[in-house]
Amino acid sequence: MDKAISLRINKHKVAAFFGNLSVLSIILSFYFYLLAEIAFNINSFRPLLLLTGYAFFIVGLIFNPKLKIDSQLFIYLIASILIFIISSPFWLNSFDINIYLSPITAIVIINNYDYFLRVMKVFIILTLILAFYEFINQEYLFVVSRDTFFGYRPLDEKFYGGYSGIFRSKVYFEGPLALSQSAIGTALIFRKNVKMLYIILLISIIANGRLGIVFCGIILATYYFKKYNLASILLRPKSILLLISGFFGVFLALYFLLDKASIDRLKEAFDVSNEGNSERINFWIRGFDMLLNYDFLNLIFGNNGAFVNEYKNNAENGWLTLLLNNGILGFMYYAIPVFLIAVNSIKKSPINSVYILVLVGSMFVQTFHLGASANLIYWLVIYSFYKKNTSNAEI
Repeated sequence: MDKAISLRINKHKVAAFFGNLSVLSIILSFYFYLLAEIAFNINSFRPLLLLTGYAFFIVGLIFNPKLKIDSQLFIYLIASILIFIISSPFWLNSFDINIYLSPITAIVIINNYDYFLRVMKVFIILTLILAFYEFINQEYLFVVSRDTFFGYRPLDEKFYGGYSGIFRSKVYFEGPLALSQSAIGTALIFRKNVKMLYIILLISIIANGRLGIVFCGIILATYYFKKYNLASILLRPKSILLLISGFFGVFLALYFLLDKASIDRLKEAFDVSNEGNSERINFWIRGFDMLLNYDFLNLIFGNNGAFVNEYKNNAENGWLTLLLNNGILGFMYYAIPVFLIAVNSIKKSPINSVYILVLVGSMFVQTFHLGASANLIYWLVIYSFYKKNTSNAEI
């Protein structure tokens, strides 16, 4: 009997080992593939590591054929494959294919979620170090070239600095906007870890992502609002000291890391008359115009790639982009979990509604869900709320 118990324990350890390897492979494939392609000319880095991660996951299941994921969530995530099969015949191309494939990857991560959190803490600290390195040297680790609204060109420091000539770190992402969006997503995941929140906020400052700074700041402020009520702050001087020193540190970071042009840019975050913001609104208008001219089938299933093919850009709005690329079906697939979590948050912890508003706002102003890593983070943010509201039934 002792031998049987020992064998069972060993199987669990082996399964956990391969499960952790699957998570590590996926993280490396999503966040370091551009660096591998540009610096080392390895074009198949992401698919190879992603497939390796899936293979490790399957090996782990062979040793322990039980998923640590709620059955309802599993069914919902796996349903993305069915929606993809139904919708894809009506698309122009598979430009936005991650929308339905990343939920499957999310299952792998969720099954080893605690290890994912440990790895992400190291990854976030590494991101901060590399962002500082770029900021000090005023030079990117690497530069990619893309077909943009302005033609085919390198996405370099000048491109992202704009006419003001500011420097915006991007690290191993395609650009600083992606880094800023990643900061928002990871801040939502680590919303209960104040140390990580300060690190993430600092990353968004160095990336000079206006909405990243605003939303990460809101998440940090919400953390303090939840943790300390007014009475406890008045009765606990240490709480006052922690609160004041924390926000004073943020102020110093903004003061020393951002020049006048960067601060002026931050002030323009919600100024609709600003050139960048007005151009975003123009993309919204073009997007709605295209959507209104969709036939019935494209309205239901979307026309993936049509908007990008015509305007060389997305619609600059996650929810609108979902409607354009994935139709009402894809929009509902992404919106339903947010709606259910919002309703549950209002019932159990109204302050959590702030976090939901940040997620909805990020999707409204940016294409927060686009890209393999961004889309995975979207579903992990959803899971971080979902797992608190359900039992941990395994399948």
